[in-house]
Amino acid sequence: MTDIRVGRKTQNKAFLYLAGSLLQGLGLLLIQPFAVRILPSEEWGLVSTSVVTVQVVVVLLSSGLPLEITRLWFDPSDGRARARAMHTVLSAATLVIGAILVMVTLGVGGTSSGVASLTAAMVCIGVTGSILGAQALLRAQSRPVAFVLLSVGSSVIANAAGLAAILLWARSASFYMTAYAVAVAGTAVCAQMLARPVGLRSALSMGSHALRIALPLLPHTGALMLLTQGAVWLLAVSASITDAGRYGTVLIFALGPVTVLNALNNAWATDMMGAVREYQRASLRAAMRAATAVGLLVALLASSAGLLGAYVLSTDPEVAGKIAQALPTLSVGYGLFLIASNQLYIDGRTRILGIVSPLVSVAAAIVALPFATMRNLVAIAWVHALGFLVLGVLVAWAALARSSARYVIGALLLTVFSAVAALILTMLPGSLPTAVVECVAGLLSVVLMALILRRALQRSTPDQPTHIP
Repeated sequence: MTDIRVGRKTQNKAFLYLAGSLLQGLGLLLIQPFAVRILPSEEWGLVSTSVVTVQVVVVLLSSGLPLEITRLWFDPSDGRARARAMHTVLSAATLVIGAILVMVTLGVGGTSSGVASLTAAMVCIGVTGSILGAQALLRAQSRPVAFVLLSVGSSVIANAAGLAAILLWARSASFYMTAYAVAVAGTAVCAQMLARPVGLRSALSMGSHALRIALPLLPHTGALMLLTQGAVWLLAVSASITDAGRYGTVLIFALGPVTVLNALNNAWATDMMGAVREYQRASLRAAMRAATAVGLLVALLASSAGLLGAYVLSTDPEVAGKIAQALPTLSVGYGLFLIASNQLYIDGRTRILGIVSPLVSVAAAIVALPFATMRNLVAIAWVHALGFLVLGVLVAWAALARSSARYVIGALLLTVFSAVAALILTMLPGSLPTAVVECVAGLLSVVLMALILRRALQRSTPDQPTHIP
């Protein structure tokens, strides 16, 4: 071990991960407006539903294994070899499951555009597990640039390929998703080159360990993905595929904050897991303060840009703007959840997640269902955000016991602040000039708050030794 200044190291890594997530978001913002306007509404609904299906099912299948791969890397008992073996198990398992899903989809569905889109989605499911496993190794190795490149390849480049396909060939969801799947498969090949797995035979010994980790977390990962993106499915089933597409058009205002916080958590989680035992609580406190503060800034910035984003991304900015302003208020609750979850992994108490997350997800779905049948998309967005606050509070309480009170109270206050700001924005006129003013004012406010918070966090960031991977 070597003494280093963790605060500066964390900030450098966090900046790279954050830059990557912003690059992803910017790329999607440049691509989606064209795709929404080129494709008929029903075809865009199929694309949106297919992409959500990929994201939900892949994370469901990986079921906590990426973070376990990162944790194993720091295990002194031959952890690096075991982490690589777990990466191989994850890649092979998702590939087999993806192949089965492709055959079932083709055998049952026929040859319609919807079935072709879903088949391409199943291909993506089969190859994306290897990307997640490689990223887990790259995160543990503190290689944020390679990590970000894989993220960009599986999202921005994939969507750009889809856009090119509908521009050059046909305005069809099946063409979009086929090109999308080809790009994701290419990214998976690159992932294997950047983080080479071990041979399958030598990895089989980790199969039982993978199951012990994944099975208890299966309800948690499924519930978390449904809480994140399930509103699109709920609308597709209880309202219409067009309503699902309308909501999916501005879902980036939920996924964007989640992506930013996930990106930063790559640095927070690595430092929390790599810190020597006597400094783990100090690392936890620093990460918790940073996560809730960043959550507030992300919420305010995204909400203030919501109306302008709706004009760019949607053909119905009046309704889409209110959705986009409400969704980012999930940020503080999600930041609280991430850090508390990291602590549960460190303590080996992840079974708690398999209880709390499904309960919150089911409760949110029950509350949202009446609004979905009434096609009240704005109310669903507020339920969406509230679900993450409840999840963060409950997981923090479970992970940190009595010491969670100050974090929970702080998160509640910050969420209320961001929600009030978002509500005020929804009451203002929904015109384009108003959207521009809101965005500029929000940006200036967030910059000012960021400078204040940065100084406060620097004063409170501990200097501590940590393992060097």
